Amino acid sequence: MLARGAYTNRSAAWLAKEVTASRPASVTRQRPLPAMLIAGVVSLVVGYAVLELVNVGIGFVWETIPGTWAQTPAWYVIGVLLIAAVLVYLVRRFVGDSGHSPMGGIKVSGLTPKEYLGAILAIFASLWGGVVLGPEVALVATGSVIGGIAAKWMRITESKMVTKVVGVGALGGILALFVEPIMSGSMKLGSTPTAIEVDQLGWAVLVALIATLAVTISRLVAALIARASHAGPQLPILVGAALIIAAAALLMQAWTGQSIIYITTSGEDLITDLPTLTSASTVAAIIALKTIAYAVSLGAGFRGGPFFPAMFVGAASGLLIALVIDGGPSVPAAIVVGVIAAVIATAPMKWPIAISLGVVLGFLMGTWSLVPAALVGAIVARAIPRLGDRISPPAHYG
Repeated sequence: MLARGAYTNRSAAWLAKEVTASRPASVTRQRPLPAMLIAGVVSLVVGYAVLELVNVGIGFVWETIPGTWAQTPAWYVIGVLLIAAVLVYLVRRFVGDSGHSPMGGIKVSGLTPKEYLGAILAIFASLWGGVVLGPEVALVATGSVIGGIAAKWMRITESKMVTKVVGVGALGGILALFVEPIMSGSMKLGSTPTAIEVDQLGWAVLVALIATLAVTISRLVAALIARASHAGPQLPILVGAALIIAAAALLMQAWTGQSIIYITTSGEDLITDLPTLTSASTVAAIIALKTIAYAVSLGAGFRGGPFFPAMFVGAASGLLIALVIDGGPSVPAAIVVGVIAAVIATAPMKWPIAISLGVVLGFLMGTWSLVPAALVGAIVARAIPRLGDRISPPAHYG
């Protein structure tokens, strides 16, 4: 899922030039291993702090404050999202626009500190503002800039070695996502089947199809929107997207009585809460409206990660099938398949990686008994074409 960003070569060259200019001729080039170790450890720690800051802000804006009302008023939802749209435009226009579109997935870009400032501010404005994107890009960007600083500090001069150090820093940052779930065991989805449901594997195909279709539609719509803003941030497009997200959230609240947070924000923290929903119509409404909000968030020019919202849509797709099929899959099993299918539908990956991801996520989120169903979900998602990527190269999206 990690690919080299458009800024890696440029920033690597910048770092090499800085080090070469300041290094005495008698100093020999050091091996990158110490710098890689420093970059990985520091990025993990700082990445976790950044993640906590993102979560605290989201919790305050979208849970604590709305919790003071019986229903979140429309003026609040619309106002916060409009503020986010304006802030993202101002940051990208006047502070720095070195981040990349969420349509491009997760990219390891060797950002300079100045470039990082613009990228991280746009991400914070988007995520705190309720835009349907995840925090994963914030952690990769944080790890990347720490890797660049570590390379400069340890006097790494060769661009290939600088790139390796930056890559390890990005890996350390992204690993911060898994610290709390692994320590708390929150990746598990309650009681799971103790035996392989061989006679019911057909439902895994259906779950994977729905989850993959929802993600594919989102990416297709996002690609069409992004074509209008490829030259840079467009305030009317950002504002329009903010209004669509707000409308989707308010419609969901009016139709189902559920919290607006099922539509706003990335929603990965709510995956374990989804099984508390027992109405198929409510879940169907959440899937439809979240898909719309996700699509405009992807393509309008906001900043953040594409994977966590896709995981939520996939989990909801699994829950829907578990609710509507009599004697069908267990809820945890269906959710696991939906999550895996959505992740694979979001990222371009080779078959071996897709299969491996299905096995690992199936085991981590459930037990060994869910691995066959997870594999079915992975195969189906990988086999469906990524139509959104064929409209325009994601690297050039705004």
